[in-house]
Amino acid sequence: MVYTPEVFALVGKSGTGKSFRARLIADTRGIDAIIDDGLLIHKGKIVAGRSAKETTHYIAAVKTAMFYDPEHLKEVLAALEAVEYSRILLLGTSERMILRNCDTLRLPVPGEIIKIEDVASQEEIAAAIHDRKTHGKHIIPLPVIEVKQAYPKLVAHAIKVFFDRTRHKSGYDKTIVRPSFHSKGTVTISEVALTQMILHCMREKAPQLEIRKIRIAQGDEGYRIKMRVSLPFGTEAANTCQELHDYAIRQVEAYTGIQIRSLDIHIEAVELD
Repeated sequence: MVYTPEVFALVGKSGTGKSFRARLIADTRGIDAIIDDGLLIHKGKIVAGRSAKETTHYIAAVKTAMFYDPEHLKEVLAALEAVEYSRILLLGTSERMILRNCDTLRLPVPGEIIKIEDVASQEEIAAAIHDRKTHGKHIIPLPVIEVKQAYPKLVAHAIKVFFDRTRHKSGYDKTIVRPSFHSKGTVTISEVALTQMILHCMREKAPQLEIRKIRIAQGDEGYRIKMRVSLPFGTEAANTCQELHDYAIRQVEAYTGIQIRSLDIHIEAVELD
């Protein structure tokens, strides 16, 4: 790599849902590579490093995420030189950690630092923290087959769906792992998690809309979602809602493996100035 990449950072305390949103943020910003917990992920594949989620102790996990081991660092640096990418996203628990890892990995300082509070509500963050503390859930932002190939000792599960061929050509995974420094844990994809992703999609694609209510129903052929929204007067309703509809289905299916049978958007109110 002889060019200077554009660096982005996602900052938030441990367990607040950074990895959950990493692929969404990368997709919306055209980011090719992700540094997360000691791994270098490039276009959905692990290309170097080892995961802090594989370690047996919390302190060892921190050291892995900070590239303390010389051989680990050497491997990641070599991969950063070898792979082609124009944008990279670093995940960290603080700006200080991000800046230190940028220096360690010989990357420029981030041009944009995204705080988890900018892309997730307080309710969503609280739910992520609860899942981490209660169930020991961690997410690695890549397909489950990559996790199993690299780390067979990790508990890794995913829901995989082969989509309707008239709409999709392939399926995608969302990977949730329980690292060994947690004594127990279960794996679920809840309606709350789906709601969080839909809200995130709305903030990315149609921030002018306000969601009044979301109802999710699970059936044999997938999920049916009904949204009630309000929009400001003057907003082009048809195109805005259609774009949100298509974007939300595409993102949720791609990054969870959940099949959406229908997504209905009902404009409940028009807000006047």
